[in-house]
Amino acid sequence: MKLNKRNIEFCCSLDIGMNARNQMLKMRADKLSIVSCFENIEERKNTYTKLKKMRNNSFKKYRVQYIRNNDEKPYRKALLIREKERNSPVLLRIDYSPINRSTGGIRLDFRPQHSTSEQIDHLLSWLDRRLGRIFYTLLERAWVTQIDVALDVYNCKLDDYLWGLDRAGKTAYFDKENGLPGLRIGSCRSLLHILFYGKVNARSDGKLVFMERSKFIKINFDEHQQFLRIEARYRPNATPTSKNGNALMLAHLLEMRNPFERLRVYSKDLRDELMARGFLCTLPDAPSIAEMKRYMAEKMECARLPRKVERLIAAHEIELFDKHTVWMQWSRCVAQLSGIFSIASVFCVHKSVHTEKID
Repeated sequence: MKLNKRNIEFCCSLDIGMNARNQMLKMRADKLSIVSCFENIEERKNTYTKLKKMRNNSFKKYRVQYIRNNDEKPYRKALLIREKERNSPVLLRIDYSPINRSTGGIRLDFRPQHSTSEQIDHLLSWLDRRLGRIFYTLLERAWVTQIDVALDVYNCKLDDYLWGLDRAGKTAYFDKENGLPGLRIGSCRSLLHILFYGKVNARSDGKLVFMERSKFIKINFDEHQQFLRIEARYRPNATPTSKNGNALMLAHLLEMRNPFERLRVYSKDLRDELMARGFLCTLPDAPSIAEMKRYMAEKMECARLPRKVERLIAAHEIELFDKHTVWMQWSRCVAQLSGIFSIASVFCVHKSVHTEKID
C-alpha cells in the first residue's frame, strides 16, 4: 500500500515507559521556534551581512538555501539549512529582516528530531563561527514562540477513543486518500491546540528515506509498528516586554507547563450510549467530544446541554496515561535539544551571577 510520507516515522523518540493498558509511550520535542533581538543597529547589520554571505558560499557539511518570503510572512528573507546529503530534511530555518519594527530581529525554527545531540551541537558551533560569535548570545536572549511536543501511544488508533480539549471547541477532521485519519482540536491561533494522527514506525528500513522521493511511499503495514501521535502545539503569544509577563524564555524551557493537562479522553462506548438514549441521531465523522456536543445542541435546539448529558459524558472519561508521570520525562526531552537549551540556560546563569557580584 502507498502511504503519505507524513504518516511515516523516520525519527527517534524517547521511550518513557508503558501506560496502564500496557501500551508503549514515547515522547520528544519536535519543532521549536524561537525569536531573538539585537541590542543595537550595528549588531543587527553585522548579523544580516553574515547571513547574506552564507547564502553565497559552499560549505563542506551543510547546504544553505535562500528564500525570499512572500508579503504574508513577518520576515522578508529566510535561510534553510540542511546537511549535504541528498534529500536531507531541513535542520534549521532562519528568518530575518522583519517587516514590522515590533517584530523580533531574527527567528530560528529548529527541527531537532532530525539530529542527535552531537549533531545539534555541531550545527550550533558552525553557525556561531559563521555569524561572528553572536549566535550563542542570540540564544540566550531568545523566547519561545512555538514548541511541539509529540507523545506517541503504540498499538493505538484515532478511532479507539473520543478526544477532547478543555476550553477548546474548534475541530478539524482529516481523512485523505493514502493517508491515516487525523484530528485537530483547538484553533491554530490559540495558545494550545492538539493534533491526533496515525503513524507507522519505519525507522528500521533506511531504504524508505533515500530511495523514495515522491509524496507517497509504498509500505507493508505488517512489517512495521503503528501508533497514534498526540502532538501538543504550544504557542505562547508573549515577548519579554509583554505586560502580562507570560513569555517563555528559551532558558526557562524546563518550566513550561504540561500541555497535556487539558487533554480529555473518553471511551468510544459513549457514542452508543448517546445514540441509545436518543441524545444523538447521527454520529459525526470526527471522534471529537466538541463535535458531538455540537450535534446534540443542534438536535435539542439548545445553547447548553442538559446536566444529565454532561454527567453521562463525564462518566465515560478515562485515563489513557498519567499526565503527571508523562510530564516528569520532559527534562529528558529538553536534554535531547542539547546546546539549543543548555547554551541559553548557561548564559542566563552566568549573567545572573555577574549581576549579583556587581550589586
